[in-house]
Amino acid sequence: MAKVSPNILVVDDDVVILKFIEFTLKGLGYQTTLAKNGKEAIDEAKNQHFDLIISDLYMPLIDGNELVKRLRKTPEYQHTPFIFLSGNTEEETWIKNLNDGADDFITKPIKQKIFISKIQSHLKKAYLRKDILDSARKDDISFEKGNLIYCANRIKPFALPRKHLKTNIKAVYSDTDFFMALQDTNTWGIIIDDKAKWAITILDKITEIVSHHIPISILISDADDMDQIDQLLSSKISNFLFKKLNSKLIIHQINSNVQREHDLKNKYLNALNTAAKRSPIRFESEFEDDLRDFNIQILNQPYDKLPGGDYYEVVDIDENRKILILGDVMGKKWDAWFFVPAYIAYVRSTINFYLSREEFDFIKSPGKFLEIINKSIFKDLKLSEVFTTLSIITVCSQTSKVSIASAGALQPVFYNAKENKTTQLNIVGTLLGVIPDAHYLSLIQDFNIGDKLLLYTDGYIEAVNDRTGEMIGDDAMHYALDNKKDKEIIAAKELETELAQLFNISKYDDDRTLLLIQRN
Repeated sequence: MAKVSPNILVVDDDVVILKFIEFTLKGLGYQTTLAKNGKEAIDEAKNQHFDLIISDLYMPLIDGNELVKRLRKTPEYQHTPFIFLSGNTEEETWIKNLNDGADDFITKPIKQKIFISKIQSHLKKAYLRKDILDSARKDDISFEKGNLIYCANRIKPFALPRKHLKTNIKAVYSDTDFFMALQDTNTWGIIIDDKAKWAITILDKITEIVSHHIPISILISDADDMDQIDQLLSSKISNFLFKKLNSKLIIHQINSNVQREHDLKNKYLNALNTAAKRSPIRFESEFEDDLRDFNIQILNQPYDKLPGGDYYEVVDIDENRKILILGDVMGKKWDAWFFVPAYIAYVRSTINFYLSREEFDFIKSPGKFLEIINKSIFKDLKLSEVFTTLSIITVCSQTSKVSIASAGALQPVFYNAKENKTTQLNIVGTLLGVIPDAHYLSLIQDFNIGDKLLLYTDGYIEAVNDRTGEMIGDDAMHYALDNKKDKEIIAAKELETELAQLFNISKYDDDRTLLLIQRN
């Protein structure tokens, strides 16, 4: 359930703008905290939790760009919507700050209707993340895969009975450890010792972050201290555990709370999976097709077996031509999946419309198609808030050419059989919906026998090498393709296996899609 009154941090060195935004947000019933520079903003963020942050880009002491980078390093603000205010409309500035962690821009002078629409849209997405994703973080939600977080006193921790508990307990002794523990795995509940002063001090911040989806219990030392109990009752906690109770009763209380959370999460997960299965937008995990002497293969694996943000489409133009679509809505699982049908609808309808009119050649100018899609999405205030990459690839067996246009997608890897050389193709473009008049280039590549083209989403390159603890990066995709280049036809699944073996990958933490085009 969404919060009644979101708490928003506004940062700007211009007092007039601060007051204007404060007036607007209070008119919507939102709480606001004002800061005149990045340093003040960081101090405020340490003491309370904010559901959204609006910041000027250019400020003294700590500017907006440095502010967003610092906040993104803290676990509790990794996913908090961050919106820049700026009169700078240069594309390079926007892209740089989006890459550094910002979610959106609002240009100055501020247009109130657009400002309100963007704030409300980002808050809705943030609540989707809290209310759904955190409630159904894993498809396997067995008790063994989750834990209780126990905020303890480092000097003299109270010994919670663990032997007969249904799940594990992870003890933490600082706010940094606590917020890191929240990111790690399924959390069935939070137990706070009233002697853990560091946790009691930030109790309001903790409850603001988790109170709607994780129950909080307080371990009480003195059951007769009604002043303390009354004060804690005002902090949206779920229940009390009394240290002087028999250990069996403490265990029973904790287990009952965990069982209730387990049942609720099962209910959410089953309902969402049912909705996904009934959706008309579904993607096969493995796809293969031939276009004369071209072989096309696609692997699509959502994160944790739940519908996610990666999507693809294959459109037959005629017996000699195909259009391939590969996209990635930013985010994981449900928060990304909710927007995939809308993007697919835009893509399908636009392709069908222009194929029937034959106004431009998809083979020669896929970039033109991206420009049309981009303008439509920019005008859609909902979709323009959700960033997506999109690649348009057209294959023509008659001319033996493959054309590519990119909106923020990763650079594809190409193996040229004639030159026996594997390289990354230099085709880039702005994310969809960021700039209304973005121009997209079209790269037309001759495709000879033995050539291979590999496109992929960031779920692959952000995988972590178990031995080094570092992300594998683009070079890994280059190396994996180069390692298999001599095969006449590489199986896409074989290429993924090769990648996992070469770079010690045991799991992927995001949706991933691989598109492989070969000519034999």
